[in-house]
Amino acid sequence: MIVGYMEVFRNLKSVRKDNECVLTVGTFDGVHLGHQFIIADLKKRAAAGGLRTTLVTFEPHPQLVIQSQRKPDLKILTTVEEKLQILQTLQLDRVVVIEFTEAFSQTSSHEFVNKILFGTIGFQEIVIGYDHAFGKNREGDIATLRKLASDVGFRVDELPAFAMDETATSSTNIRNLLHAGNAKTASRYLGRNYALNATVIVGEGRGRRLNFPTANLQPVSNSKLIPGDGVYAVYVQLDQKKLKGMMNIGTRPTFGEQHHTIEVHIFDFSETIYGRQITVEFVDKIRDERRFASAEELMRQLEDDKNFCLNIF
Repeated sequence: MIVGYMEVFRNLKSVRKDNECVLTVGTFDGVHLGHQFIIADLKKRAAAGGLRTTLVTFEPHPQLVIQSQRKPDLKILTTVEEKLQILQTLQLDRVVVIEFTEAFSQTSSHEFVNKILFGTIGFQEIVIGYDHAFGKNREGDIATLRKLASDVGFRVDELPAFAMDETATSSTNIRNLLHAGNAKTASRYLGRNYALNATVIVGEGRGRRLNFPTANLQPVSNSKLIPGDGVYAVYVQLDQKKLKGMMNIGTRPTFGEQHHTIEVHIFDFSETIYGRQITVEFVDKIRDERRFASAEELMRQLEDDKNFCLNIF
């Protein structure tokens, strides 16, 4: 399948082997600046050798398949469709998406490199990040690759960590920032605003009664990370329009509710959009969610919130 400039293979059986390429492999969740550092190096090496670029990734995220009792359930930064959309903007030649299953997780590091990467997908040179591990129980590392390279005949390049503010840019760090509500710093590490794709669903109409009508949202993916509770300045993408707004994530404590909701108020917007899919980009968190003494006090705060958001924009 061709997606714009980029050729995408959604399963190994459809892959056309191409030995004339430089390859990288990983989950690439978020396609953050650290990942983009690897991709930029991949493209530079391919251009120097007159080769094509190939990126190999997995769906679903391996940690969604292999759950560890020592870790909380993983929430992803990008669905596979979001990942492919971002990768397309980076002008790769081809992307191979490998279905990650429990059976696949038992693949040894040697088999993964020899039979799948080299034997099925094909490459001359492989580029990996400084902490990359692969194969059953993550047994393979840079030493494994170098040993295989001398046996089979390919080149290996290991890149250093990409750091910002002396902190390594990683998907884990970005997840932690978003869980804490620090969307602004997370977006710096991503190289773009963190985004949530969601469907507009019917709510209880409280926002309309407060003169702040909201679109209640159901995320497209249950595995997608939802930033920590609070009020955020956001952009809303609807069709080809990019609108300004503010989002509340939480339990609406002023009304004594218990269930968790995600709702967005779009500024200067009055269309009915039930059932439509929108994309929300998180710009910055402006305050924590809190309980107000009355609906009137909440309405005054919402006006202040709107003005605060407009100043951010």
